[in-house]
Amino acid sequence: MQIRTIVRNGRRMWELDNDALRLGIAIGGGHLAELRTVVRPETNPFWVPPWKSLEPWQYRPRQHHALYGEKLLASILGHNPCLGHFGSPSEEERRAGLGSHGEAPVLRWKEIAKKVTRRQLFFSCGCFLPHASILFVREFRLKAGEPVVWVQNRLINPTACDRPFTFCEHATFGPPFVESGITLFDMSATRGHTFPGSFSNRQRLAPNAPFDWPNAPGAQGGTVDLRTLTPHSSDFTTQLMDPTRKQAWMGAVNPKLGLAIVYAWPRQDYPWLGNWEEHTARTNPPWNGKTIARGMEFSNAPFPEGLRKAVERGTLFGEKTYQWLPAGSAIETRFALTAIPVDPDCKGIRDVHFQEEETVTILWN
Repeated sequence: MQIRTIVRNGRRMWELDNDALRLGIAIGGGHLAELRTVVRPETNPFWVPPWKSLEPWQYRPRQHHALYGEKLLASILGHNPCLGHFGSPSEEERRAGLGSHGEAPVLRWKEIAKKVTRRQLFFSCGCFLPHASILFVREFRLKAGEPVVWVQNRLINPTACDRPFTFCEHATFGPPFVESGITLFDMSATRGHTFPGSFSNRQRLAPNAPFDWPNAPGAQGGTVDLRTLTPHSSDFTTQLMDPTRKQAWMGAVNPKLGLAIVYAWPRQDYPWLGNWEEHTARTNPPWNGKTIARGMEFSNAPFPEGLRKAVERGTLFGEKTYQWLPAGSAIETRFALTAIPVDPDCKGIRDVHFQEEETVTILWN
């Protein structure tokens, strides 16, 4: 077991290795960039964009805006933490220099503490969001030889003002793990809702419509099974995690590669899950019609519409669409992450149960 600093494709990362999993955490933005198992070391299920990746501090607007559009896209990898706001900033925020998904995914993160024993690996890192005035600390725990990462977040408000915020764990998967007609996506969702406006010019879904997971209304009529990905499309839906359960989960399975990746968390921490699909539909830079990605984004907000709109929306399906971080206080959230081999005849995930920092149990279809 070890913790080391590595460079992968020009990006500096902390790599946590417990002899079952290797997790790469980007120092620029805190993105979970790589997750490799001992039994499937060749496959990283997380999304690696097809364009050259920059450290956030290397981004220069005059030099790079035409290539990337914004700092986040220049540096985005895998699972990025969207904190401060989830989605686009308001026009006033944009003019003031804020980009999509808040400050956390474009800041330089710092190591806080680490400890490796025979039984457990512990690592913590974080950053301070100067505009949102939030201190963000992540703690990772991995037991020796077990393919599970236990993550605890601590959001601290050191100011004298209560602050509204939205927070999304923007987990995104990409090729070769994501393959149309092969990779299956499951979650503990009940109701869903398509994006409230136009999301792209290649939507396979009807806009601003409620549905029951996983069958969403199609743009040309009928329904679309969201457990799969369709070529040449770009869509977003939000899903309400089952309100009758205390736990929530989502997972993706590629039976051809023999790999599944599963997240589980207390439902009260993240009651929503955004399903973002991009399959060679966006043709502007840096996408250039070459991107295949599937985001499974568990969050305290349903849509990537920015903080102001989330506050104005208030609720959806009776569930809050934003959260308050009280003055001088802290909020903690948790999730577990595992990657495990599956049989070629696996038909997806039926259910997931976990006991915090102990076990994750997966029931297969």
